[in-house]
Amino acid sequence: MSSYKNNYMQRNFSSILTHEVFELVAAISEYKGKEGLYSYQSPEILKRLQGVATIQSTESSNRIEGIVVNGKRLKKLMAESTTPQNRSENELAAYRMVLSQIHASAQEIPITPNLIKQLHGMLYKFSPGEGGHFKINDNAITERQLDGKEILRFSPTPAFQTNEAMSDLCTSFSTAMEKKYPHPLIAIGAFVLDFLCIHPFRDGNGRMARLLTLLSLYHAGYEVGRFISLEKIIEDTKDRYYATLHRSSQGWHEDGHQLVPWLEYFLGVILAAYKEFENRAGLITDGRGQKSSRIREMVKGMLGSFTAADIEERCPDIARPTINAALKKMSEEGIVLRDGMGRSAKWRVKSH
Repeated sequence: MSSYKNNYMQRNFSSILTHEVFELVAAISEYKGKEGLYSYQSPEILKRLQGVATIQSTESSNRIEGIVVNGKRLKKLMAESTTPQNRSENELAAYRMVLSQIHASAQEIPITPNLIKQLHGMLYKFSPGEGGHFKINDNAITERQLDGKEILRFSPTPAFQTNEAMSDLCTSFSTAMEKKYPHPLIAIGAFVLDFLCIHPFRDGNGRMARLLTLLSLYHAGYEVGRFISLEKIIEDTKDRYYATLHRSSQGWHEDGHQLVPWLEYFLGVILAAYKEFENRAGLITDGRGQKSSRIREMVKGMLGSFTAADIEERCPDIARPTINAALKKMSEEGIVLRDGMGRSAKWRVKSH
């Protein structure tokens, strides 16, 4: 069915707006209010953050779907200094292209069936004939068990109903965003769930859902996806992503689904991105002592082994020598242990 049909939102509003959902929306709104402050930060630092986010988003969104390219080739593809050599590289290069288009022109890209098909066509730019049109055969969402058997997890909208379903969804979503009812964050979460339940394409639905998430957030004025990879956060919480999607899709065709499990997860991803953004950009200072304090706090929160490059990625404004000096000092104080030498050295917090 749809989260937008038969007054689903109005009928279920009290059960959708749980305390957890309310708190998540409020927290995200508070972070959004600070976004203007970050525009005063060094453009150079924000540019580096965006560069890291673009690479992470491209790599993570494709890796979730089992599409992997080795590190050296990935960097060349991201820098557009080489041409794709195989299907996996084709799909990564195309994803980066669509992502860059959304970052550059989000407000000029309306969310309509035709534009969604156009973006999907770009996603398969290097695989002619595979993208740019809705499915012509029914598809199924399955799960492969340990014994090799596949079980059906969900039956998406039939192919013959897909055009109508996507038209209705885009129209209803546009109306909700214009009226700001429900709250745009709730509307976006419901839109993404419905898109995934319709599963309008033969392939690439997951990646398209994540791209449409970014695009929808831009439309609503949430810029965090420019600087922090939402796809990386989803990849890091992939089990919960699939579990909540499965829970909230049950009963969807009968208009009896529960939006909340998915919505709480979805909003949690956005909030995590804002927290990470503030951690990386909101506390940028010029003082060496303050930077050392930030490194210490960052290190204490690291799980398992890490490298100086990991710290540099999270604090792009801090030079590597400053990071190395801070790690050396923490090693002398017995806070961290080092394994190896030079740039490949790994560190870990000493357990007590």
